[in-house]
Parts: sequence; structure tokens; C-alpha cells
Amino acid sequence: MKHLLLLVCLLSCVWSSVRAGDHDTFPSQHLEKEHGPRTFVGGSLTYWNNQKEHSHTFNFYPEIGRLFNQTWGVGVMLGFGHEKESNGMKTTSYKVAPFARYYYVHKGPFNLFMDGGVGYSYRKTSEATGKKNGYEIGVRPGACVDLTEGLCLCLRMGFVGYSNHYTGGEEAEIGNSGWGIRFAPEELMIGLELEF
Repeated sequence: MKHLLLLVCLLSCVWSSVRAGDHDTFPSQHLEKEHGPRTFVGGSLTYWNNQKEHSHTFNFYPEIGRLFNQTWGVGVMLGFGHEKESNGMKTTSYKVAPFARYYYVHKGPFNLFMDGGVGYSYRKTSEATGKKNGYEIGVRPGACVDLTEGLCLCLRMGFVGYSNHYTGGEEAEIGNSGWGIRFAPEELMIGLELEF
């Protein structure tokens, strides 16, 4: 619920700034500037320590890619996650997810994109039968807000496609098998992206 509230607040702020047309912060030449090929690096990092439950969660999802122009790019997201619960159970997960990125809206500092691709994940728990391979194929919609030249705040806001025991999002154990359209808070990923 906190993630959904944060997403609504961020999107409201972005929408307000786009509609207001604040060209002093983002001059008109920024809107028309064509970018050549460039590399991007970024990702997201999450750590949560629940003192009441005596548990902690750590997720690290770095990504790297190449943008060919204003519209198309390719990249790969890697992932590592670790969770320790109060009962002593530990879960460790790894993933690799190559993708193609398509930007379909550029409006001032606000950009909308789709990441289409495949993903493979491996998850291991401290239980004897706790090993699981997973995969997914589909599209993840997203948005980027230019904070400054070359630095963006990026949001991935859901998933459309097929997933089978795939570890993804900030709460990997929820909704990781099935097909369809899923815009749930546990699919939200927020991170920074640097272009150079």
C-alpha cells in the first residue's frame, strides 16, 4: 500500500509539472534535443529490517544497456536478493533479464517506455526442497523523469505476459506464476539511471 501511495504522489507531481509547462527548469531546446547513442547504468536497491518480526530483506537489481537513439535501446537487468525470517528460514535469489526498450512518449522531463524481454531466475531457501528455477516473457511498462542532464528517476510499474515461478519485484514471493496483466504494488521497482 505504501508503494502505491508513493507511486500516486510521484506521478501526480510529474503530471503537474508537465501540465504547468515550466520551461524555465527545462528549456525548450531540451524538448527538441536529439540524443545519439549512449550507455545507461542504473537499478534499484532495497533493504528492510523489521525489528518487530526479527527479519530482514535485501534486494539489489543493477542494470546496464545501450540506447541507440531517442526511441530504441537494449539492456540487461541482473538481480540478487536475500531474506531472513524470524523462524531462521533464509531465501536467496538470483536473476538475469535481457530486454529491449521502446520509448513512446517524450514530454519535457517525462518519458514513458516499455521493456519487452525474457527473464530467468533461481531461488533457493534453507528448506531441503527449496530450490526453484523460474522464467518470464512479457512487457514491463515504465516511466522516467529527468532529474538533470543524464540522471533519471525510473519506475517500472507492472507486468504484462507470462511468468512461471519467476522472482521479480520488491516482494518476490507474491504473484510470481501465471499470465495476464498485473499492476500490483509488489511489481513496482523504483531506481535511478545514469546516461553517458
